Amino acid sequence: MRRCAIVAMALLMLIAADSRADIYKWEDETGAIHFTDDLSNIPSGSRGKATMVIREAPRTAEPLPSVPPPPAPAPSPKDEAAEAAMGKEALASQAEQLKAKIAAKEKLIRFVEDRQNLALNPDRRRVIDPGDLELVRKYQAELPEDRQMLQDLESRLELLK
Repeated sequence: MRRCAIVAMALLMLIAADSRADIYKWEDETGAIHFTDDLSNIPSGSRGKATMVIREAPRTAEPLPSVPPPPAPAPSPKDEAAEAAMGKEALASQAEQLKAKIAAKEKLIRFVEDRQNLALNPDRRRVIDPGDLELVRKYQAELPEDRQMLQDLESRLELLK
């Protein structure tokens, strides 16, 4: 019984481990540019030349509160104005970060599509890494949601103005 509890605790701790979604760009010896989200996928000779394209903060599981928080006192008008100003700055910062994230994803998609384009690459001498193609598919699926989130943030910013 005690052993099961220890195993369960260990599993819960593993579930709450940090996860990252950093995107790295690197060029191999033939001049082909690759994108990856895992540094271990980059050959050791090219690892020093890798640059970070997108950096996202680690995501961790939020613990559930066991006791509901006490009700907050009614905010005064001065507090509401200060809170609105801070909220506006935070929303503007989130919107800028999301715009940069969308631009980086669109740039990668355009880059891979240009490599696949017969008009721009008639000889088909450039090879596209399968990992890059998978990343493009993932980004194409994420972009509509990212754009919707950006629209929501911008509309909330407009309401605060």
